Amino acid sequence: MFPGPYTAYSDRMRKGDYHKREEPLFAVDLARKDAGHALALAESSGAKMRSVQVADQHLKEVKDHMGARGDIAGIYGAVRKESGLDFENSK
Repeated sequence: MFPGPYTAYSDRMRKGDYHKREEPLFAVDLARKDAGHALALAESSGAKMRSVQVADQHLKEVKDHMGARGDIAGIYGAVRKESGLDFENSK
């Protein structure tokens, strides 16, 4: 339905852009702020957003690994690390 962003992010993950760039395209801190806002809205209405909780935990790992350079696409690296692989898919 929306092939542009999905294709672009897929390429960024596959080619290692998520850990190579000096400046993030969508900074991990901004992504976590947005996730926190969504989680707070859900909680205030008695709902849970487990997928956002999981994504936020992965974003925390991105922040821990890359600091301010972390990008939302770094979730790929966090899942790699969680699976016993290196965060980076290329050096």
